[in-house]
Amino acid sequence: MAGFLGADTEALRALGRAVGGGAERLEQLTAQLDGIVGGARWQGPDADAFRADWAGRVRTGLHARIGALRGEAAELAGQAEEQDGASGGPGGPGVPGGAGAAPPPGLAGGLSEGPLPGAEGGIRLMAAHAPLGAADASAAVGESPLAFPETGMELAPPETAHRIEVDADHALATDGADEPFGLDEDGTPITLEPDTRYDVGEHGTYYTDDEGRIEYVEAAGGGETMNPNLRETLPDATYHVNEQAYYRTDELGRTEHLYVPDVVVDREMARSQSIQSTIAERWDMSGDGTSEPVEFNAGHVLARQLGGIREEINYTRQWDEVNQARSGQDTIYTYESLMADGISDEDRSYSYETRIHWGEEQPAGVGPEHDSEPWEYVPSGYDVRIHEDGEQIVEDHLPNYPEGATFPR
Repeated sequence: MAGFLGADTEALRALGRAVGGGAERLEQLTAQLDGIVGGARWQGPDADAFRADWAGRVRTGLHARIGALRGEAAELAGQAEEQDGASGGPGGPGVPGGAGAAPPPGLAGGLSEGPLPGAEGGIRLMAAHAPLGAADASAAVGESPLAFPETGMELAPPETAHRIEVDADHALATDGADEPFGLDEDGTPITLEPDTRYDVGEHGTYYTDDEGRIEYVEAAGGGETMNPNLRETLPDATYHVNEQAYYRTDELGRTEHLYVPDVVVDREMARSQSIQSTIAERWDMSGDGTSEPVEFNAGHVLARQLGGIREEINYTRQWDEVNQARSGQDTIYTYESLMADGISDEDRSYSYETRIHWGEEQPAGVGPEHDSEPWEYVPSGYDVRIHEDGEQIVEDHLPNYPEGATFPR
């Protein structure tokens, strides 16, 4: 990129952010098209041929372009850093890279090489046979697929201007593999560099906002060694776990939103009996002048058989009437089994979304004033949404304890 020497570095950064944003939008569009292709009821040799072409060539090509755009965005940000270093400060003469200038060679190619041959007609056919219908599918492009966007969940990491690798010798390195990143010894979030991506090895990748607060985390969980950052969670953050499930935490670090765009069956995921036994509890709850014992299980937010991890981010204290199978009653177990059976037996595809509500009614000794752990709280209820082959089949609210019941004081 020698042609950028002497460029306006602020313009370079702005262009980099625009290119990165284009990569995010293209990634979201690819995911939406993938859902249309997978959920379409179009059958026959032509449909099979198109699906194979989509998976083997078109989708691969789109992902390659997404990667190229992100590479260009990073290069633009890096070039701006170099220019600032060379000139002794931010900014610079508004020459080749200034506002209104043409993008560098290769950059425009990431966006303007034209449609992949043969893709457009097939996608239109798929849309015509998809459960959403072509008009609804078109309207959905560019819109959030989330039923509960008010939580602030993001489905892609933010673009950042800086990148830092935190290795074992870095000042921010944790004391050990079981210590979380981004939290001090008291569990309080630390302030990092703003607008920065931190690569922290097996702990994951962390993205900060313009105030240096971690707002997005990419991490792996459920393995032989548990991820400490999925055990002690950050407040008001989105976690993308195992490239499958999205979790959103609230201001107290409690999981308040789960979204799985493509549910899988994975019966090999490990469980933690020690964590589950710690979370499970029973209280004698009162209501209408009576009292009765109410059992709360360590309920998976995403079921283990559907790829749910064993770290604390994936548990809530869940009423056993909601958590377990009950004859003639819809429960979390019912919905989990519906998806597992549909995938295994009928090759169905599902998206799954849960909104967890946290009410004021809590057990004695549980609350912010007691520095309670997120899993110690008891949800008031769950909103559940399930789409099967692109069509919504479940819209339900499940209360998490008997109506009007209160915890003992």
